[in-house]
Amino acid sequence: MKKAAALIMIVGTLWGCAVLSRSYKQGNAAEINKQWEEAIKCYEKAALENPKEVVYRMALMRAKTSAGLFCAQQARVLAEQGKKEEAVSEYRKALSYDPLNRIYADELAALSPREPAKKMEPPAKKGIEAPFKLKVTVEKVQLKFTDAQLRSIFQALGKYGGINFVFDEQFRDVPLSIDLMDRTFEQAISFLCLASKNFYRPIDEKTVIIVPDQPMKRMQYELNAIKTFYLSNLNAQDVQNSLAMMIRTQYKAPSIIIDKNLNSVTIRDTPNAVNLAEKLLRRWDKSKGEVIIDLEIMEVSRLKMQKLGINLGQNTISGRYSGNGTYPTDGWFGLKDIDLSKSTNYQLSLPSLSLQFLETDADTKIIAQPRLRGIGSEDIKYMVGQKVPVPQTTFTPFAAGGVSQQPIVNYNYQDVGIDVKIKPRIHYEKEVTLELEIKITSIGGTGIADIPIITTREVKNIIRLKDGETNLLAGLLKDEERKSLKGIPGLRGVPLLGALFSNTDTNIEQTDVILTITPYIIRTVPLTEEDSEPLWVDVEGLQGQSSDQAVPEEEFSTGEPEPEKGGGPNYVILNPANFEVPKGREFRVSVDLRTDLEIGNMSLNLSYNPQIIKLKDVTEGGLARQLGEKVPFLKNIDNSAGACTIGLSSPVVGKGIKGGGILAVLVFESVALGEAAIVITSVSANGPTGQPLQFEMNESRVVVR
Repeated sequence: MKKAAALIMIVGTLWGCAVLSRSYKQGNAAEINKQWEEAIKCYEKAALENPKEVVYRMALMRAKTSAGLFCAQQARVLAEQGKKEEAVSEYRKALSYDPLNRIYADELAALSPREPAKKMEPPAKKGIEAPFKLKVTVEKVQLKFTDAQLRSIFQALGKYGGINFVFDEQFRDVPLSIDLMDRTFEQAISFLCLASKNFYRPIDEKTVIIVPDQPMKRMQYELNAIKTFYLSNLNAQDVQNSLAMMIRTQYKAPSIIIDKNLNSVTIRDTPNAVNLAEKLLRRWDKSKGEVIIDLEIMEVSRLKMQKLGINLGQNTISGRYSGNGTYPTDGWFGLKDIDLSKSTNYQLSLPSLSLQFLETDADTKIIAQPRLRGIGSEDIKYMVGQKVPVPQTTFTPFAAGGVSQQPIVNYNYQDVGIDVKIKPRIHYEKEVTLELEIKITSIGGTGIADIPIITTREVKNIIRLKDGETNLLAGLLKDEERKSLKGIPGLRGVPLLGALFSNTDTNIEQTDVILTITPYIIRTVPLTEEDSEPLWVDVEGLQGQSSDQAVPEEEFSTGEPEPEKGGGPNYVILNPANFEVPKGREFRVSVDLRTDLEIGNMSLNLSYNPQIIKLKDVTEGGLARQLGEKVPFLKNIDNSAGACTIGLSSPVVGKGIKGGGILAVLVFESVALGEAAIVITSVSANGPTGQPLQFEMNESRVVVR
């Protein structure tokens, strides 16, 4: 029965060796030598002989792909040299091997003398526009004003274009001289707002409101838009922080929502900010480049072993006393029975001798030709081999507190084979940087207790190659020779005769590793002329959205007189007036003071919701420094009641602070979700001579999300 099983195994092994046809073996040899036409011919013959064999079809497909890539690379080199006819021939040959490859077809169409068909370009994407536009009756404005009131200028411009202007409650009517000749109506409004430090917002097709350009007014009147962008290549979570930093303004952060399932970004902000986000995402959301990397790994090892000479069975000469030819069973002799005068009472044991002559010569060859395709800046891993169990013995006690003498054997599985890790980076100069980590492991024998000995060849390197350039890494040669001499002391050193009383063991081990690597760029990052153009922020929003640009002084001049004492209103303003912050974030609210009167002393009380926001500190603003560095400044914070008192007084008798600036800065922290209002409940102020002063106040609303 055992003989039958062994016979079946032998027949199965021989049958497995004979399964692959001769044509396939010839094609494999041709493919290793990169003789693509011969390889394809042999693989096609093997596939025709046995159409059901999947191995033959896969080998044929692999050879055709490699041949197409090789011909395309040759065509690119010829095209760079100006040899168009030869390049066209190579491209056609590449398409004959790989007819479905669109890259070869496009490159051939671009190189052929016939003009390629024009591709239908997608329509240009328009930015977000307002839901309605102003309808004016004229195209060009022909108006010019000298020392006219600002409200009258807007009203005259409205009559000229058929637009009705309304004004915010804080609009200030000042005299202004301005030239609006040969401007469109919208340009005239923008220029007039820019000169007077206002901004406008259309309410409908025939109505426009004019508002002072202040952060709190921006948040109150600016129109917001919501738009969702679906990303194709980028991860939405990766761009959230970068996008928020790029489109945020000085008084408000954008609202950005990420959807992991749809990989989308939803933005709520002003139309200008949403348009800027769309342009940034269109430039960022690019498909990564791809490469094909051809590897050829060859490891050749040779082991020669030679044993020659006399081998002693044992390395000792032993003797014993046997008495009168008899040896006691217990090994003990009585002293009266010992006779040392007879030689027959002694026995001598000599080592056995054997003549040993053995010579072995073994060659090992490992060849691997993996073809790896990957994306730029992403790891490519390739592992082929087997897992070898390596025993690991530990000793534990039989019982708690005992001696560790119970052996427990565990097995760790070690990867043995070819392990390749490559990280390519594609450059715009048609070059590829490769971070290589290649490890070749094999079983080099067994050690103590038959534990396998694993040999390792490892290469770590960073190289930069051109498209299609081959790099050869060789010279990893290991040549090791061991020679040992064993024999009888004194005799093995005798010339000529010493070889008869000694044994020589010679081991020669030679190992060489050769590695070739060739990268091919099959796709680069698609860049257009639009990607090289700068993005101008706030330029498109100049019409009614931004008034931060400088205007030449010769274009306009303001004739606003200095306000008389007590002639203008006094304001205490919390800035910003409306904004959003995330939970757990620290934010600041400034207390701005605007007055035309001198203030000798002042105190104000604030209230807020301490369950949503908490006041951490109050810092002195720059307005109080008009009176010197050591100005008495009072702050009293009570977070349990949600109240704060701020006060200051002039250290100089008869002198106070005047004008506009920041009185104090409130440092808050958002502690819970919800909406909270920061309110100035009362203001008490007196002039340097003691007369009371009246102030108008506002409130600030905070949304914690």
